[in-house]
Amino acid sequence: MKNVELTRGVIEHNWDGSLTLDYSDTNLGCQRRIVSGLNAVFERVERAIILEDDCVPHVDFFLFCETLLEQYADVPEVLHITGTNFLDSRLFQNSHAMTQYPTPWGWATWRRSWKRIDLSMRIFFDNEEKIKTRRTVSRRAWEKLVRRLRKVSAGQLDSWAYPWLATCLALEGLVATPKTNLVSNIGFDRRSTHTSNPRSYFANFPRKALEEPIQAQENPGPDLEINRELYDLLFAGGYRKKSWLRRYFRA
Repeated sequence: MKNVELTRGVIEHNWDGSLTLDYSDTNLGCQRRIVSGLNAVFERVERAIILEDDCVPHVDFFLFCETLLEQYADVPEVLHITGTNFLDSRLFQNSHAMTQYPTPWGWATWRRSWKRIDLSMRIFFDNEEKIKTRRTVSRRAWEKLVRRLRKVSAGQLDSWAYPWLATCLALEGLVATPKTNLVSNIGFDRRSTHTSNPRSYFANFPRKALEEPIQAQENPGPDLEINRELYDLLFAGGYRKKSWLRRYFRA
């Protein structure tokens, strides 16, 4: 309870603007509290930028989100805007690419998207074989992803992000992913629920300014090369090890 009070003390400062506080009387856990909090947000607004307590953004993150929230507001295929990019920026042709992984460390979305979240992941599992036929990732990454989703479904992992990912895949949703990483997750230590390894490839990932003007894609679709690289990095251990070595020991 002491940590809760300390956290609320940080939040409850004088702000230049209005501040709405939505506290829970009990600890609801990662899935239930994030979902109930965002449900409350989208009862009030049509679009929002979301940052959790351990995510530190570059100032360009807000420009990126605000611009694309406007530009893709009426493009139903685009469900999520993320500020996170773990890949080499040289893979990107423009300010952002479309992927199919809604990274939750600093992101934005619309009410129209969030209202479609399927916490049970029933839509995904009922259509798993069909979704599998159109997958654009390696078999190894896909199999590990599905095992992770089943753990969440069985209550073995408390997560809102995986049901949101399953929803996006089931709906063939797109995720606007920036060319440069705009958000660092500094919450990798033993106190964390899901990110306990401080030497993780993803820990404190450097954030940089935008390198390109932000321009919407006229007919957005997934960048197959970038999407495959991203899923391999997230779910294929050998690939991640090579990426870790490139990150820390590049010449």
